[in-house]
Order: sequence, then C-alpha cells, then structure tokens
Amino acid sequence: MEIEKSYFTLPEILERWSMSEADLVYLAENDQLRLSIRVFHLPLEFGDYEETQDGERFSVPWEQGCFNGLLDLHVHDVFQLFRHGEVRVGHFRTPRADYASLWGAREQITVRKRDVLLRREERDRFEAETGFAGAATGPMPGAFHASADYQDVRRNGQHFRLGAIQAQVVRALHEAARRGEPWQSGKAILAAAGSRSLKMSDVFKSKKNWRLLIESDGRGAYRLLGL
Repeated sequence: MEIEKSYFTLPEILERWSMSEADLVYLAENDQLRLSIRVFHLPLEFGDYEETQDGERFSVPWEQGCFNGLLDLHVHDVFQLFRHGEVRVGHFRTPRADYASLWGAREQITVRKRDVLLRREERDRFEAETGFAGAATGPMPGAFHASADYQDVRRNGQHFRLGAIQAQVVRALHEAARRGEPWQSGKAILAAAGSRSLKMSDVFKSKKNWRLLIESDGRGAYRLLGL
C-alpha cells in the first residue's frame, strides 16, 4: 500500500525519476525545482515586502511564533549545501508569505543534505510541466487551466474561483509567461487590471491559498508560480 505523503526524501525522488543527484541539484540551483526542509518548533517571523514611493523596499511582518512544517530553501543556500554538505540558514522561502526568517535569539540553523525534501505539490508541478513522471503515476493534470474569463483557474491540483480584477491579474501574468517574460511589475499589473490597491496581497486577501498560484520575487515583481 502506498501512503499519501506531503513530502519525499531525495533518494525517493531520484529513484522515481531515475535521475542523478547532480542533475537534480542543477535543477534546484537554477530555480527550476524548489527544495525544502522539515522543521519543528522553530521561532519564525512571516511577512511581506512593500515599497515606498521612492522604490525602497521594507519588510512588513505579520506573524511571529513557533512553526512546525515545511520551509523552502533559497537558491544560494542550495548551492552552498551541495558543495559543502551543510549550510547555515536564517531566511527561507515559503508559499505563505514573501519571506520567513528566524527571530528572537536564534539567528541560524544548520541544514545538511540528509535534511532536504521535496514537497508533493512541487513534485507534481515539475512532473506536470515537463511530462517527466515516474512509472507509478497515472495521468498527470495539466500545469495550468483557465476558463475563457480566467475566473475559474486550476493549477497543480488547486482550484481558484477568482473575482473580476483577480482574474485580470492572472490573465496578464499568464500572457506574460507565454511571451517568455513571466516576472512582471506587481504595481503595473494591478493598475492595468483596474485595481484601486497596488498591493497584490490586498487584491488576493480573499484567497488564502493565492500564493500557490502567484509567486513574488520579494522585490515587487510577480509571476504565476512555476511558469
């Protein structure tokens, strides 16, 4: 019997894909595959990035506490990890927010190769987009499906019912990705969509899982996740 896992070890993924570790690391170092770790009772701060009118970026924390779950590694940390066998990390990527960082007295944790995992949704996203699925999988859903008005969107097993402005944002990001220019200015996209707010988090605050659809680079640019 195969259990439903929310994450997998690297040996499991390498066996499933019949891939060398060097090839998987290459994908991760070039941000084509996002690797994660599992943490327990870690003091974390979650927050978003905003910009002043002068373009200066600042962080806006909205939660502090002990976190249990998966955190994603930054590309530069993956690079160091697989070259040295371990890396000291204090900042993480997360679908929940623009950033996650350690807070309080603890500034860094040590991550080793054996700690690295792959989220189920990240595995499924990669397989759907590349057609590179293991023999045990059935038919994979398409990476991205949208109705003609973009108010009904399906992405990697997630279903989004969007309002009119939200749909226009997703449409614009999808068209940009198809042009080969996935990263777009959030303010420009929102203005073109007719939004009164120029903050992506405000426009999508009614969708708790919107960060599984739209990704921020932390510097004011956005793209459809993985496109």
